[in-house]
Amino acid sequence: MTKAPSKNIPVADSDIDISDAVDAADAADAADTRKGIQSVEVSGVIIAALCDFKFPVPLKDLAAAVDMPPAKVHRYLASLVRIGLAWQDDQTGLYGLGPMALRMAISAIERNDVVMRAGRLLRNLAIDLRSSGHLAIWGERGPVLIRTEHGGPPIISTMGLGTVMPLLRSATGQAFLSTMPRSAIEHVIRAEQDILHWDDATVDRLIAATRERGAAVIEGDIVPGLSAISAPVYNLDGAVACCVTLMNPKANYFQPGQPAFDVFLRAIADFTQSWGGKPRDEADAIQTVLVKGHSALSGGRKGV
Repeated sequence: MTKAPSKNIPVADSDIDISDAVDAADAADAADTRKGIQSVEVSGVIIAALCDFKFPVPLKDLAAAVDMPPAKVHRYLASLVRIGLAWQDDQTGLYGLGPMALRMAISAIERNDVVMRAGRLLRNLAIDLRSSGHLAIWGERGPVLIRTEHGGPPIISTMGLGTVMPLLRSATGQAFLSTMPRSAIEHVIRAEQDILHWDDATVDRLIAATRERGAAVIEGDIVPGLSAISAPVYNLDGAVACCVTLMNPKANYFQPGQPAFDVFLRAIADFTQSWGGKPRDEADAIQTVLVKGHSALSGGRKGV
């Protein structure tokens, strides 16, 4: 519930009302439409700081976070509380995000579904790197293909929409393997271990190598001759939303040290940063490498 300004919040001439400031600034800036509205930009800095705090915050802490005098922040908060972008607790006087901020966040999420956006990323990468690729989400039996793109030479493959990819022998599977909670995928790991006769130490080494490299990179035997690379993108809650995979018929095309490897990692890192998603704690290692955009390992495992 939005709180009306309390008695200790100035609401006289010293109070900055955003609507009044916008009107005044519009008149002053009429000759140059490239200029912004300073009061709106200052308000944005304060709102961004409220987002960064995970709990209601005292005025002095908020002012310190934005490097502004408390009196100035206090005045802006009065207007932000009025329009619902900020909120003040009646009992403690602490500040947080208001109901309008929540409404804006929900609206933005509804219009920016991460899987939809990752589909555009896949298409652009396929064209830029002259490769084929797909998006996969996690299903009951493993990674399931939900979208394909072709930006390079035709690739003959039986993989189509709805195909369930191997977890241990495919790039897509290894990307999920290295980032999802072990408890969520243990049943699939066990089933494939029985077929491949892999022990737990082999699986653990595969996970560690993928995280260190920053992406799953393999040379094909599911589809012979293909070089493949895959990495996850994340929901705002830190869960893996989907994995982006590219394939190219040139041998070693996506191996660490090759230009395509660096382009792919940088595109995934930029996408993650622009979207605002980030991995949960158990995947922090791989995401650190993604952001840095380089690799320490060479070589890859077989499969696509």
